[in-house]
Amino acid sequence: MAKTRTLESKAREMIQQKMMESGEMETEEIMDLIRPHYLFDPAVAREQAIRRKAHQLAAQIRDEKGVRSVFACKVDGISMYVNIDESHNTQNLRGVETQLAEKLEGLKRSSYKASKRRMEVEGQMHMDLDKMAQGEGN
Repeated sequence: MAKTRTLESKAREMIQQKMMESGEMETEEIMDLIRPHYLFDPAVAREQAIRRKAHQLAAQIRDEKGVRSVFACKVDGISMYVNIDESHNTQNLRGVETQLAEKLEGLKRSSYKASKRRMEVEGQMHMDLDKMAQGEGN
């Protein structure tokens, strides 16, 4: 399925800029920014919903220990789901391993970034409280 545009690039840029400038935004706020610019195609939306449902169903398949068994990956440019408990295709299993390794590395980088920022904010808050206690904050 070819990618279709749901937002014009200028609208996407404007919304992302507002998100970058904000410390926090509620989901509804972002949705409100998107609504006036969203390009809706019912046929495309239906296919996207079916794809999401396929992914949800596959992601729910677990082994007897509760560990996920089926993963989406791309092998030679073809999207597929691989049941790692049943597959005998080493290329497909490598595809799952690669995809999981990439996701794990991305999560590690994001976790480090979040921890670093939290520590910066906590340190800044501590410094601000020290200044206030010494009368410098007034």
